[in-house]
This record gives sequence, C-alpha cells and structure tokens, in this order.
Amino acid sequence: MPTKTVTLDSAAVALLDEMAKYEGVSRRIYLEALLHYAGSCHKRPGSWEAARSFEFASYDDRTENGRYADRWY
Repeated sequence: MPTKTVTLDSAAVALLDEMAKYEGVSRRIYLEALLHYAGSCHKRPGSWEAARSFEFASYDDRTENGRYADRWY
C-alpha cells in the first residue's frame, strides 16, 4: 500500500502513542481508525458511527465488532 508522510506536533504524537498503547496497537493502526471514524462523521453525519463517540473497538479488526465500521480507503 502506498504511504505518505504527515508531520504532527510532538505532543500530538505522544498522545497518539499513549492511546495506541492503551489499545495494544501500533500508532498507524490507531490513527487509521481515527481517520475512518472522521470520514464517517464527515461523509455520513447521520450514521450510527457519527452519532456516537469514537470507540476503537468499532474499527479493531481483531474483534467481530470491528468488522462493521465503515472504511474510507
């Protein structure tokens, strides 16, 4: 899969690392889950995803629930 580089504030990266560590996943996996959630909020504001707070489990492919959330790429 082609990749690009994004520059983030070091405090944002530290927070991202903390959240990813809590869920037991890499920074990339957690950030991509957040981006899928943001995509649902942006592209489908009335969706079940956009109507509730972000929950990593909804995007976690290791769980059955994680297979139902929208993927935007």
